[in-house]
Amino acid sequence: MSLRIICEQAERGLNPMAHIEVCYRCPLCRKAYGKQSDAITCRNSHPIETETWAVGKGGKGVRIFEHCALDGLGGLRWALREADLSDDIKIRAEQLEEG
Repeated sequence: MSLRIICEQAERGLNPMAHIEVCYRCPLCRKAYGKQSDAITCRNSHPIETETWAVGKGGKGVRIFEHCALDGLGGLRWALREADLSDDIKIRAEQLEEG
């Protein structure tokens, strides 16, 4: 599932909270697919790269890297929290104060 689709779902209110999305990317054309079988069809004989993303309430996507500590920069817990925080500095400060 592409980030564009995720953002469209968020605009319609279909993503009420942060969650994990997995997409399968063709290494040749870099196109993202929601199903591994679609990416395999695209890739021919090339390996598929899996990306894991935390997606926030507003559709903000934050990539999760495999070899990072859970709470560290790029880790699972960090990404889930970051996905729900605003990019606007003032709103972000208010969100961090709330908890």
